Formats: sequence, structure tokens, C-alpha cells
Amino acid sequence: MEKFCLIILLLLSTSTVNAQNLEKIGEEDMVTVNGGINYNLVANQMQGMEQFRDPFAWVLSGNVTVNILDVSLPFTFSFSNAGRSFTQPFNMTAIHPTYKNWKAHLGITSMSLSPYTFQGLNFAGAGVEYTPKKWHVKAFGGRIKKAVEFDATAQNQSEVSYQRYGFGVSAGYKGKITQIEVISFKAYDDATSIQFLPQTGELTARDNVVFSVKSSIRPTDALSINLEAASSLLTQDVLVNDPDRKSTFYDGLVRGNQTTEFNNAHNGSIDYRFKSFSIGAKYERIDPDYATLGAVYFNNDLENITLNPTISLFKKKVNINASAGYQRNNLDNLKASDSKRWIGSASVSAMITKGLNFSANYSNMSFFTRRNPTADPFFNPIGDTLNYYQVSQNLSSTLNYSFGDSTKQNLTLTGSYAQSENITGRLEDAGAFGFNVNADTTSLPVNIYNGMLMHRISLSKSGVSIGWSANANHSILADNTTTYIGPGINASKRFKKWKLGMNTGVTYNQQLQNTELQNHVLNYRLGLRFNPEWWDKKYGKLSMSVNGAFTDRLPVAGATATQNITLITNISLQF
Repeated sequence: MEKFCLIILLLLSTSTVNAQNLEKIGEEDMVTVNGGINYNLVANQMQGMEQFRDPFAWVLSGNVTVNILDVSLPFTFSFSNAGRSFTQPFNMTAIHPTYKNWKAHLGITSMSLSPYTFQGLNFAGAGVEYTPKKWHVKAFGGRIKKAVEFDATAQNQSEVSYQRYGFGVSAGYKGKITQIEVISFKAYDDATSIQFLPQTGELTARDNVVFSVKSSIRPTDALSINLEAASSLLTQDVLVNDPDRKSTFYDGLVRGNQTTEFNNAHNGSIDYRFKSFSIGAKYERIDPDYATLGAVYFNNDLENITLNPTISLFKKKVNINASAGYQRNNLDNLKASDSKRWIGSASVSAMITKGLNFSANYSNMSFFTRRNPTADPFFNPIGDTLNYYQVSQNLSSTLNYSFGDSTKQNLTLTGSYAQSENITGRLEDAGAFGFNVNADTTSLPVNIYNGMLMHRISLSKSGVSIGWSANANHSILADNTTTYIGPGINASKRFKKWKLGMNTGVTYNQQLQNTELQNHVLNYRLGLRFNPEWWDKKYGKLSMSVNGAFTDRLPVAGATATQNITLITNISLQF
């Protein structure tokens, strides 16, 4: 009887993103409890500058999660010198019971069918999922939007909305060679749900139906083909009177009139893998006015083409990956401007010898926007001056060498180069990745160089680790240069017997502007961490740490020295 009452109470008063697993009734793990308590104490002191941080701050926080039939009930609290908070799960509004191949969603919840139909919107209603063997079925229905009346006092024009209802269903089959899924979604606004419309005229009652088919074919282990096509019938304003309208093929699906639009979206991809080589290609096109009532915002008016080859050589010791993509908009050539985007990248990784690895990456993105001025027989605007072209490219590489047995050493050298350039002027057209830019233009490129060398020595027997590093960053913009450079050293020690760890380090950094010193800073760090073990693991894990940092901004011309000391203490218990 107690278990029955517990289940009824759970279904009536709570909700969670997890599902109620009714098969666990009576099992040992029917109810579990876990959580943690965390205490932080922060002390901060500044000299030579204004104390803009609190000199003393503390936070005590915790969480306890009760799990009943795989339903998570999270309780959290937080107390600090700045305030307090508490949350509990009993104001949630959905339950998700499961039993064998069935799963239900009841209350204010969400489901997804596909990106082109219904994608993750909350609704107040019910949904069900059934997954017997190779089949899967989804269905849901409910209110997607509440009706919000216009309030002249609050001037809430942007919040006014009709009450909207939505229903969706999908059915799919997953076989060894073929997969297929059919989706339909219907949504409509209740035109009588609000009494007064604001004068903006932007709000209309709409009606929508969407159909989609997804399929996947794998004729061989090396080849796979994926296809998806969707069609959307959307009436932008069901209140428009159209007395001369003739019957159409979609009568009965939506309330049609002169504002009804029919648009499509589709994509396809093909992937081929053979031994050490693979290549994939994808194409996507979404009509300029494609939209559904199953999404808050929808990207449309675009065409995407991507290509992704990969190859492995020398028994997978050398791997090469590449990717290229092209995107454009203004598919119907009716907009005042259009844009094109090219994205390309390539990477290579190689194991040269045992312990010696090399990797390099290159990426390039270019974006071109062109204004399409309206033709006028009495006025000839210089539209090309508003054209815009942006190119950015990045190159990075890493060389890593690990060696040693009892004394392990690691040497890492990294470097990168980045360039971005904005080109404006009388650009008639531009090609991919900075090619074919021949016009009267102005350009101001930014070049950034970065490099770092690190060396670390680890003594496994003693638990001691020592390392040093040097880094530099140099950027160039027109005649101005900015340079950051500095070395650092760090060390750590583990005391296994006492479950204690210690780390310390010192870094020094300089900032130069056109070779003149602007800042130079010394930073010292020291930390201790203690992880004791209880006599019984059921009491959880305890962790304590103390970390201190001292930052010394050394004096430069026109500025005095400043210091900052920060001490952070943490105590954490996880159970």
C-alpha cells in the first residue's frame, strides 16, 4: 500500500525530464538518493588600486536528488553573503511514464519529429512513443501557444498571440538495408481566442500542414544514401476573405485563401567508405518562404553543398581530412541583396615515430554580400560601393614528443597563424577563399601569430612533476603591432600516503605596443588538495582544497605598481 501511494503521489505532483520506469516497482533500486554539499570561502586584498571586489565572500550550496522509478526529483539550495535561494521539483508540470516498448508524455512537455516539421516546441497535452522491434511510432497533440490579449495599459503588442493547437504523427521502419519514416504535422490558430487586435497589423491567425518523408538506404557496407523531403502548406491569414477562390487540391488540409503558400525543403547525402578512404557529399535546399508553425524560428532561402573526403595511409599512421562547403541565398532573385559563403578546411595527423606526433589544421572562410539596386531609368546608383567581402583563414600545427620510462618527459611545440580581412568598394563579384577580387577596394587585414613551447618532466616514483613554458603572441594591424611574451614554470607533488596534492607556479608576461613596454606582470600560485577516505565509502567522498594567487603588476612609465592577493578555500562532500 505504501508503494502504491508513493507512485500515485509522484504521478500527481511532479514532473521530470526523465521517464517513470514502472518495471522497477518492487526492485531494490526503486528509490535512490544522491547529491552533494559545497562550501567556498574567498578572500581578496588589493594594494595600489581600488578594492573593486568584496574582500570577503562565502557560498554554501548543495543539491539532493531523489530518484524514484527513474524519476529524478532535484532539490537545490544556496546561501551566501549576497543572498540565498532554494529550488524544488514539485512545480514541474509533466510526467513521462514508460513500460516496456511504450513511453508517454503528459502535461507541459515537448517532442521532436524532424527539423523541417516540428522541432522541440513545448506543448500542453499528451504524446506517446511506441518502439516494437524494427518499428517506431510517435504521436502527440495539444496546445502549442496560449492566447494573450492586448493590454493597452501595458502596451504588450509584441506578446499578443492567438491560441494555437498542434498535432503530429510519425511512423518509421528500420531494416538492415532500408530505413523509412513518414511524418505529418498540423497546427492552426483559434481566430476567436482573442477579442482585440493591436493596430500594428502584424499578428494574423495562421493555419499550417506539413508532410515529410525520410529514407536511408545502405545497399552495401561501404555505401549509404540518405534523403529527406518536406512540403509545407501555410495560410498566413485565415481571416482574409476570398469569395472568388476556386477549390484546390489542399482543401480539407488547411483553410486556404490568397495568402496560402506552398513551399518545399529537401536534403540528400551520400557516403562511401572503402578500406582507408571515404568521401561524403550533402546537398540541401530550402525554399525562400518555407516555414512551419512547429518552430520558433526557421532558416530558409538557402542552398548548401558540402564535400568531405578522408584518407588514411601507412596503416593509419597518417590521416588526412578535408571539407569544403558552399552556401547561397536569394534563390528566387527577388531580394535587394544576396550573399555567398565558402568554407574550407583540411587537417593532417601523423605518428612519425614512437612518441613523436604531428598535426596541422588549416581553415578558410569567405563571405561575399552584393547589393542588387532597383533599376531606375532616371537614376543610376553606384551599387557596387556597398558590396562587402570578408576573408578569414587560420593555420595551426602541433609537434608533441613523449619519451622516458620511470622519468617521463613531454615536449610540445605549437604555433598558429590567423588572418582576417574585410574588403569593401566597387566589387562586382568575388570567388572562394579570396580569389577573383579584382576591383577598386579598400582592405585592412589583421595578422596574428602565436607560438608556445612546453617541457614537462614527471618522476612517477616520487610523484613529482616539473615543467616550464614560453609563449608569444604578435598581432599586426596596419602600422600598429601588439606583442605578448613571457615564460612560466610550475611544479606539483603527490603524497599518496596522505591523499595530498600540492602545486605551485610562477609566470611572467610582458605587453609591448610598437616595441614600447605597456605592462609586465608577475603571477605566483600555490595550491593544496586533500582527499581523505572515510572508513565506509557509503558516506561519500570528501575533498578539501586551498588555492592562493598573488599578482604583481610591476610599474611602467606613467603607471604605479599594484598587487592583488586572492585566497580560495573549498570543502566538498559528494554522496
